[in-house]
Parts: sequence; structure tokens; C-alpha cells
Amino acid sequence: MKNLIPVLFFLLIISCSLFDNEADDFEASKEKWEAQKAEGYEFRYGLSCFCPQVTPAIIVVDADTIYQVLDPASRDSLMIQTGENTFRYAGDIYKESYKTVDELFEIIREARGADELDVEYNSESGFPMSINIDYEKNTADDEVLYTVSNYIPYRFTTQ
Repeated sequence: MKNLIPVLFFLLIISCSLFDNEADDFEASKEKWEAQKAEGYEFRYGLSCFCPQVTPAIIVVDADTIYQVLDPASRDSLMIQTGENTFRYAGDIYKESYKTVDELFEIIREARGADELDVEYNSESGFPMSINIDYEKNTADDEVLYTVSNYIPYRFTTQ
């Protein structure tokens, strides 16, 4: 029993430091992101989950609001077929599924209590490139994966 106590103490220290590292990465990355003061940007967005299928898209953000949802191939407004000859704008259909970078940071903050949270941040700009969440390890179909790529900041100038 005496030999077990140091091992348990070591495991406790390691698990705390792993959590602290994730918290440190989160704070440092969020600071990098906020320091950019991007007025607008676009990125390729992906969402994989046990939920309505969200089509990959180019998300265009202006003033922290999703301005457009574009087809990655054509860069036209992304339209989803909802009937035989009926199409609707994906931004309306999946309004709650498409996210801005600030909303992704909030998802990370809220997921800190999940059984598994793995986040990869862009080292230069700080935005999350991959967010993999398993809220409850022994529950089926609660996993979520968000991906961000092809980030392009917009710089607006006023005259």
C-alpha cells in the first residue's frame, strides 16, 4: 500500500498538469486570436457528428457574424436540395450548425468538462483548427469534430 501512494500522487500531478496545459493553450491561443482584431475573415468549415449532415462550406464572417455560407468548389451561395426541385440556402437550414471562430472558442470553453477534449490551434493566428469532443466516453453518438482550414483574414480600410 505504501508503494501505491507515490504512484497515485504522481498520476494526480500529471493529470492536473495536462489539464493546465490545455487551459494554457486555450488562453494563449485566444489571446493571439483577439490580438489580430480581424474585422472579417473566411475559412473552410467542417462538422462531423451524429446530427443532421452539415455540408462542408466556406464561412465568411464580418463583424463576428456569419455573412455568407459558400460552396467550397464554386464559391457561390451554398444551396441544399430540400425537395425534388426545391433548394434552400444552407445558411438558413443549418443556421445553428455553422460557427464563427469566437463561437468555436466558446464551444471549447464549455467542453472543458467533457471526458475527452482534443484541440489543435493555429500557431500563428491562434484559431482552433480541430476540435474533437467526446462528452461522455461510454455514451454512443455524442462525439463532435469541428475543423477549420484555409483561413483568410480580411483587412478593411476606411477612407
